[in-house]
Amino acid sequence: MSAVPLETARAYDLEFRFPAGDTAVGASLRDYGEFARVILDFLVDHADEAGALLDVGANIGAISLPFAHRRPGWKVLAIEAHAELADILEANAAANGLANLSVVRAAAGAESGVTEFPAVPLVGERNFGDIGFDSVAEVMRPVPMVTLDAISTRDVRLVKIDVEGFEPQVLAGAAALIAARRAVWLVEATIQHPEATAEVIRTFQAAGYEVCWFFAPFATPANGRAAPETPGRGDSNIVALPPGTGEQWGLTRVAGPDQQRPGGIDAYPYLARYGYRPG
Repeated sequence: MSAVPLETARAYDLEFRFPAGDTAVGASLRDYGEFARVILDFLVDHADEAGALLDVGANIGAISLPFAHRRPGWKVLAIEAHAELADILEANAAANGLANLSVVRAAAGAESGVTEFPAVPLVGERNFGDIGFDSVAEVMRPVPMVTLDAISTRDVRLVKIDVEGFEPQVLAGAAALIAARRAVWLVEATIQHPEATAEVIRTFQAAGYEVCWFFAPFATPANGRAAPETPGRGDSNIVALPPGTGEQWGLTRVAGPDQQRPGGIDAYPYLARYGYRPG
């Protein structure tokens, strides 16, 4: 980690170190004091009772750290395959005294074993949040691969997955966790990976979940620091709710795997609380 140029940001009453050239996660934490706050708030709102959160593709901890801070009675497993990002994540957790957060240095996939993951250098300017199995790198590094079923416990109540199109493979290793229908899932589902998105939707609908669209801006107009230069920049996701989940966010239901993600603000009424207006 010492070779990676780092910056520090103050956000959510926590200190975050991040790669100095990061144009997404780190830049948003530094400039606006938040990154994907909507995801964080959604997870916190669904964490009333004691439980555990699995954060798959945790990066530097922009979601898992403030969640662990706001829900100290919860356990957080932050899973990150990129070795240097995992270093930063672990250092951030320690620096903020978050003893309820554990870092899993591995990729999540369909089976346990060892895989090769792109060792993308954390230098230069780019979005280091989009590093995944398809990233271009001169070096591939062997990393452990784990299944969510193998590392899960009965108290897992929330699962967040952001792995750049590898989501179906992660779900393939979580058949028992999905079938238990105890957890609320928030899974990235971008237009860049339409086949992966369709497979994610199909998997949860076949298992009896209610599947909804969810959009999370990187920075919102209500951040309290500055107006975002691109308030529409963010991550597209789906939320999978097990039967009987009390839902107060007014989410828009997904009709089926072939439905295109709605682009208008009207499909995400919860964004009004963050300063967005229809039209």
